[in-house]
Amino acid sequence: MNKICFILLLFFLKGTNGYSQIVDTLIKVNDHQLHFKVIQGNGTPILFESGNGDDGSVWEPLLQDIHQQTGATLITYDRAGLGKSGIDTTQISFKNEAKNLKKALRKLGYQQNYFLVAHSFGSFYASEFSQINRNRITGAVFIDVTTPCNFTFEYASKVKKSISAQNWQLIKQYKAGLYYVLIRFPEISKYMSERFISASIPLTLIAAGIHQPTAEIGETEQDIINMENCLKEFGNLPNHKYVLAPNTAHKVWKKNPELVIKEIITLYKQTSK
Repeated sequence: MNKICFILLLFFLKGTNGYSQIVDTLIKVNDHQLHFKVIQGNGTPILFESGNGDDGSVWEPLLQDIHQQTGATLITYDRAGLGKSGIDTTQISFKNEAKNLKKALRKLGYQQNYFLVAHSFGSFYASEFSQINRNRITGAVFIDVTTPCNFTFEYASKVKKSISAQNWQLIKQYKAGLYYVLIRFPEISKYMSERFISASIPLTLIAAGIHQPTAEIGETEQDIINMENCLKEFGNLPNHKYVLAPNTAHKVWKKNPELVIKEIITLYKQTSK
């Protein structure tokens, strides 16, 4: 094979993975750095918010298909103290994390509109981000998320009290970002009771079909019933769509990635016209 043919073959093989240029970088915000992975594309960027304790890598199984079918820029990142991101323990707070995300995205060159995808407690981060970016959120897909309806002050306090001293030490050592969220769980629940994402934003709610109480944090069957009812109520609000994913657990895409990809692509195309 001559040199020109070899180069063309490499170019073709590179293109078949469905990705444009990928930027994997650390962005300095105040006194720490946040890790971002950006698959560059066109139109409104899709920003992914992971669940509590997870970093941006959890979204990897979905990205290629979403990028291929939308051509959009996809942005995943690790919140402070998780994954490859640093943390400034003197300044860390739920509100500051959303502000710092906005600063980092501006440095990356993204400061216009966003389409949001969030999982679990990531809905609170996505909601706070939407509050400080008023009129710039075109749509959102929330996957088996936390809502103020079920994440009450009482529930958050119960979870906080259930964590043993030994587990507090382990969490602080290995997932510092999670630690500083958990110690403020009750306060965050109060704050977010009036800061959840606006019902005016087009939104698809994907609910897992299987929920089981986590005994380690004191959850009961009634907690699960409350959560499922809250998800249905939220998903059936005007301007929302409720999708139940049968036979799936909390991370819906592990069992049914096709459904999650389809719903993200569908709403993104509807809101990007």
